[in-house]
Amino acid sequence: MRLISHLKFCRILLVLIICSGQVVSAQDTPDWNKANLKDSVITLLLKYQDLHNKLNIHADPIVERDFTRLFSNPKVQVISYLEGNSKLVKISIEEYIIRLAELYPDGFTAGIDPFRISIDLPRYDRNNRYIIRARVNIKYSGISKGVVFTTSQRILLQIAFLLTNNTPGNFAVYGIDLPAKGQDFMALSLNPALTGFRNSTISKDERLSLRMGNSFHAGISYSHYFGNHLGIGTGIRYSRYSGSVGLDKIDPLGSFNPNFNEVTVQNDLWFAEIPLFISWRSNPGRRWGAQADIGLSGGIRMYENMATSATNANTGITMLNVISDADWISQMNRVDIGFIGTLSATCRINNYARILIGAGYRQGLSGLDNNTRADYVYSKYQGQYNPLWGAPGKTVNQALLLNIGVLVLLNKEVN
Repeated sequence: MRLISHLKFCRILLVLIICSGQVVSAQDTPDWNKANLKDSVITLLLKYQDLHNKLNIHADPIVERDFTRLFSNPKVQVISYLEGNSKLVKISIEEYIIRLAELYPDGFTAGIDPFRISIDLPRYDRNNRYIIRARVNIKYSGISKGVVFTTSQRILLQIAFLLTNNTPGNFAVYGIDLPAKGQDFMALSLNPALTGFRNSTISKDERLSLRMGNSFHAGISYSHYFGNHLGIGTGIRYSRYSGSVGLDKIDPLGSFNPNFNEVTVQNDLWFAEIPLFISWRSNPGRRWGAQADIGLSGGIRMYENMATSATNANTGITMLNVISDADWISQMNRVDIGFIGTLSATCRINNYARILIGAGYRQGLSGLDNNTRADYVYSKYQGQYNPLWGAPGKTVNQALLLNIGVLVLLNKEVN
């Protein structure tokens, strides 16, 4: 009896070892040839299109049988457009064939765009079976009860196949569903920029000139799309605004003449900004798309710097720190509100990441200064202070941006 018990135990142990080895072997990640897998998916879908378009009230039962065999089993659930967009339901492929013949006796055609099919790498299911997720553009059309119905949709298919001797085969449709309408994206961007400041009073003054400078913006943003096109977003940006004011020469103050020409006052401001924007996107091609954002951006000044220089008219030497304005920062508001807009092209890297490149513009709306210099008219040429702050006109910042970034899709599709 003891010997028989030992033999039974050894048999069970052997079975467990064999099964364990099969499971481990099946779940090893093969070196997939994605191009070949995609060709097999396209072949399957073109068969689906061909057989689907032969289904009608007079269809040969062989066509119905071959169409059903494209699916992993007759109970597979698929999205049904047969009763119009307002009545999208999931039904089995068996019921789909019956309902199609009832509602569209002359047929209900399906057109698949083979050039806009994208697939994920397979994931292991069980017993050497793998599942591929494929996104497909498909157009349905037909006439039901004298009414023409047509619709175009990007659908999500799960394709099952078996791996035999390390060779994929027996491809079949495992399910058909709609991709999630709402999608969430995270964007990382670095924006080289041409920035500056504008003031209506200074712009009209022939002796003073406003100049832009090279700068940058960088940030991270989050966007939620309610459907295929429209969404909202927010984020945080670190922005630097650089610009200068030029004066041809400093006028003598009393009996003292510094003989300074080509005076430059360089202003640099650093802000932490929070944009709130409406986003619109379009994906007319398999890889390329477009995106536009427009909204408001609120900023808080984190740091500032002023540097001045001038050329000595007698020696030709450039002098630094020729204007000392200890109170210039007290003339500035810390909070800044502005309009921001970007327009970019997007290029899909894979199903979850895209590169974007485009252009943007930011225009300050609130004044950066408090306009408290009562003596501005009398001392604007005398080099007593930074002329940008305290001029009678409102001083605002501007930025022309080169928009470069990466978009990452956060939510996963679920069937």
